[in-house]
Amino acid sequence: MKAIIFVAALLVCVSIAHAAPYDGSAPMTCTIQAVMVCNEPSACTRGTAQTINFPPAVTVDVANRLISGAATGRTARITSVGRGGGRLMLHGQELETLGNAWDVVVEEASGAMSGAVLSFGGGFLMFGACAAP
Repeated sequence: MKAIIFVAALLVCVSIAHAAPYDGSAPMTCTIQAVMVCNEPSACTRGTAQTINFPPAVTVDVANRLISGAATGRTARITSVGRGGGRLMLHGQELETLGNAWDVVVEEASGAMSGAVLSFGGGFLMFGACAAP
């Protein structure tokens, strides 16, 4: 019986040690490296985080369901979290202010990040990478 408990404890320790580094278990700093802004169906414009009035880096805190980093103190509430296929998937909505919906997907092994913000009449895609702070 003691051997079974020992093996179970060992397996738990090994699984914790091999958890993906970008699985949302710890806050991450995500840098926005490129943005594609689409205001009409036929054209998109390449830009940076500054193009869409975003900070160049944001802190993603899945445990507290919060994305922050704007100099103004503005935050975005994470309303849904999912994991699958080696990816962390986050979703949020800004119903009170702008009526936007957004999604962010982070590759758990590498930290590669992509996201989209959608609103009436347009939206944008963003690409970047997340790192442990």
